[in-house]
Formats: sequence, structure tokens, C-alpha cells
Amino acid sequence: MSGKSFLLYQKRNSWLERWDPRMKILAVLLFGAALLLTHSPELKTAQLLILIALWGVAKLSWRVLVFTLLSLSLFFASTMIYQALLVTSAGDVMITWGPLHFSRPGAIKGIMMCEQIAGIVLLLSLLVRTTSPILLAEGLEILLKPLKKWRLPVHEAVMMFSIALRFLPILMEEFDKIRKAQLARGGGFHRKGITSRFSGVMPMLMPLFVMSILRAKDLAVAMESRCYQGDEGRTPIRIYRFRLSDYAVFTFSLANLLFIFVW
Repeated sequence: MSGKSFLLYQKRNSWLERWDPRMKILAVLLFGAALLLTHSPELKTAQLLILIALWGVAKLSWRVLVFTLLSLSLFFASTMIYQALLVTSAGDVMITWGPLHFSRPGAIKGIMMCEQIAGIVLLLSLLVRTTSPILLAEGLEILLKPLKKWRLPVHEAVMMFSIALRFLPILMEEFDKIRKAQLARGGGFHRKGITSRFSGVMPMLMPLFVMSILRAKDLAVAMESRCYQGDEGRTPIRIYRFRLSDYAVFTFSLANLLFIFVW
């Protein structure tokens, strides 16, 4: 695999990998709701530190963590500036630059927004990088199984989610190959000028689009040749049972969500 292999699940035999996939999804939903509803800077910072600690427990690469956060740096900066200008109050202005006033409440609100964005990104990264796509799809389908009573295509939707998750690193690798091929021919994004770089987008996207269509066609033929008929008549290959650690994770996630209402 290429350098984009960090987008794939890699077995590391960590504690997080042994969690039940259903419980992982529930824990992500509860913890994500707590991140969005928390209005205390101290509590939001503590939640972000917990996610960073879980990253270490999952034995994931710290270089990937730094790269993930740095990729959001421009978004963090724009959020900080926007909040500092938007939230103003008399007597709390820290910096005045012409007609612009940067206030202390706005800066605190901007930091909280940045922590919230980073927390959601880390939360989803932990879920994807510590759970195989097959287990993640099975867990999601089991949780959404009650919706089948309303004739909703749960299995088909989960199947599309699983295929998209598997195709993402493959498409990234194909894009990297196309980019290197374009650079070898004197094209790509390395040329100076916005117009020149923008004109190099289509020669890179069109081959990627064609390859994705061809891969989807091959996948459809393979599924039809194996007489794939959805979940009709299919039985699960794995039987999931909650363990003590799963109940502990659910209790902690629920307590974290309820604690923000009494903080």
C-alpha cells in the first residue's frame, strides 16, 4: 500500500479493537452528542484529552494524529477569527485593529469550536481505524434492524456505506498514481498560477472518475456471479454478545453525556 494506508483499518490488537462494534457506534454517538452539547471550556478540553488518550490506547500512529490536526489548521484559524469578531462585549476587547475588535469571549468561543471540530474528527477516526469495515457494517445493520419493519432498505444502505469505506483508500491510491503520472508529463498542480493549476484538475479527475466506474462495474459483476440477493435468506456469520468492558464503555459514554446537564 502507499502512504495513504493510514486510511485503512490495520489490526493492532489494541483494547479498543476488542469492543463490540455495536457498542462502538453507540459510544461514538453518545460522546459526539456530549461534544456538541457541552458549553463548558474545561469539560470540552477534558473530553478532547480523553480522545487523545484513547488514540494512544488504540496504538495508532501519533504522526497520523499530528497530520490530521494540522490538516485542519486553516479551518481552525478561520473559526477563531470569525468567532473573535462575531462575539463582542464591552470591556472585554483584547485587540483592536482598525474597525475590527477581537474580544476575550469570542476567543474562548473560537477555542471551544476548534476543540469541538477536532474532537468529532478524532472520534470518527478512532471508530474507522479500530474497526474493520465488515464488523462496522454488521454492527450498524444490527442497530438499524428495527427500521426494516417500515420497509426501509437497511441492508442495502449499510452495504453502500461499507463499499464506500473500502473504496476510499483505493481511490486515494489511484489519485496518487494519476498525480505522479501527470507530474511526469509536466502537468498537475506544481505549475505556477491559479489558472494553470485549475486547468490541471480535469486531466486528473477524469481518469479517476473512469476508474471508479470500472471498479464499480467489476464489483457488480462479481456480486451478480455469486447470486447476491441482499439480506434475503442470509444468516449472520458472527454472533455478537456484550461483555463487561462493553457495558463499562456504554456507562461511561452515557455518564459523560448526562454530566454536561449538571455541570
